[in-house]
Amino acid sequence: MKKLLKIFYKYGTLIIVAFLFEIISSTITIFSLYNFLENIFFASALICLIYIFQSNKIQTIYFYISFVFFSICLFLETAYYYLFDTYFSSSAIFVTLDSNAEESKEFLNFYIDTPIIVFTLIFGLLVLYLLLKSRNIFENNFVQSKYSKLKILLLFFGIVLFIRQSTVIRFNLPYLILKSGIEYRAESEKLGDYKNNKTGNFNGVSRLSGTNEDEVYVVIIGESTARSHMGIYDYYRETTPKLSSIKNQLVIYNDVISPHVYSVGALTKILTLANYENPERISEGSIIQLINAVGFDTYWLSNQRPIGPFESMITKISLSSKESKFLTTTVAGNSKVLDGELLVEFNKALRYKKQKKVIFLHMMGTHHHYENRYPESFSKFNDEPRTNFKSEESFAKINHYDNTILYNDFIISEVIRKVDSLNKKSFVLYFSDHAEEMYSELDMAGHNEDIYSKQMFDIPFFLWQSQKYKEEKALYFESNRKYMIDDLFHSIADLLHISAKEVETSRSIFSEDFKDRKRIIKDTINYDTFFAP
Repeated sequence: MKKLLKIFYKYGTLIIVAFLFEIISSTITIFSLYNFLENIFFASALICLIYIFQSNKIQTIYFYISFVFFSICLFLETAYYYLFDTYFSSSAIFVTLDSNAEESKEFLNFYIDTPIIVFTLIFGLLVLYLLLKSRNIFENNFVQSKYSKLKILLLFFGIVLFIRQSTVIRFNLPYLILKSGIEYRAESEKLGDYKNNKTGNFNGVSRLSGTNEDEVYVVIIGESTARSHMGIYDYYRETTPKLSSIKNQLVIYNDVISPHVYSVGALTKILTLANYENPERISEGSIIQLINAVGFDTYWLSNQRPIGPFESMITKISLSSKESKFLTTTVAGNSKVLDGELLVEFNKALRYKKQKKVIFLHMMGTHHHYENRYPESFSKFNDEPRTNFKSEESFAKINHYDNTILYNDFIISEVIRKVDSLNKKSFVLYFSDHAEEMYSELDMAGHNEDIYSKQMFDIPFFLWQSQKYKEEKALYFESNRKYMIDDLFHSIADLLHISAKEVETSRSIFSEDFKDRKRIIKDTINYDTFFAP
């Protein structure tokens, strides 16, 4: 028993050090106590398993592996709690599964500061010290009898059962990783074969357009862009001078939100028939397939690489396009590729001798690191910005973010200018997959579905139309119409005059038949009541 206590002492030392760091650096809540208890029970379960081995050598190997594994889990959850004042959840791990090494490195560089570096060094040295002090702990086998082994095994199963049936299971990182991995694979498999089934399985597809004119339509998908930082939405800085100069040509919606604050959750709903009411419809078809079904040529031009330990779900959907191009795969995953490179590929797509085409541009947008998202010539905002969270860090990040918005303004305006010069029936639709907190409601920059703010869901959404398009189709426009873009499938179909059994005009923001619906974010929260003033 003394040896067991010595082993538990090593685990307990790490648990206490991690908990003390949380107390000193963060806000302690009831969830901190739940997590503390979970760590104690999890450590106890790992220690109990030593008894299933008879050999001292195997016991030693198991101890080293399990202790290092526990140390890594404890460090990750402690660091995450310090950075975001919350513990890991399935959604946080889900996002991690859809990230690559470059994005992870960028994420760490964005958030790491001095306290977490100091904690990392202290924690790492402590783990090393405890391992070195454990070299001779298993010199003598401490399993005395089958009866004592049976008691320990019963204790192990009792601990596991308690963890599983109680609320503390929500704080167990290995469980969350396993659960999220299974859910990720299941969601990915639901998508079906978008790559080979280019036209989907829609019913009664037709297009109500009476001319054979050339048509060019563009859908620009932004990234992490908050409408509250855009000049055309009355931000105090003029971050969108070019769009503001043509504001009278734009149909601007003021109350459009995203269902999630991470890309894969949002875009798998935005681009398919899935929505919060029917998430399982993710496999029933994408807007790209529907557009293909009426004879358009579709192009997916992306400044985001096809990422993830599995094939990215967004990429799977995009591969139903007839032509696709991922810029960051052609430059060895260089995450500093500017969105201006998309204009080169966009111009190539415009030159293809096709009569009717729809081009999707998937931007890197205003994703962190913000300073890597714009060229030096767009470094305009360098003074002290307005914010309730005043620090050198917040000032720098807000300025970089606003400069990125300024560069986005240039990219979007260039696309509109180019399409306008074609003098064809056309439109350019712009929206962001989700938005970003920028020291507005929380003392942070970024997006996180566990510590969300209203600003993370509030996205820009506007439309430019050519004169020829306006002559054929008059849109019904209400600037303050409440809309969530998990129904965008129906709105784009409406814009393109496409009808099918699956298309519901009552879900189109552009339709006079539009019907209000509850806007449920994160699958469970009513946005309009939760964020009511």
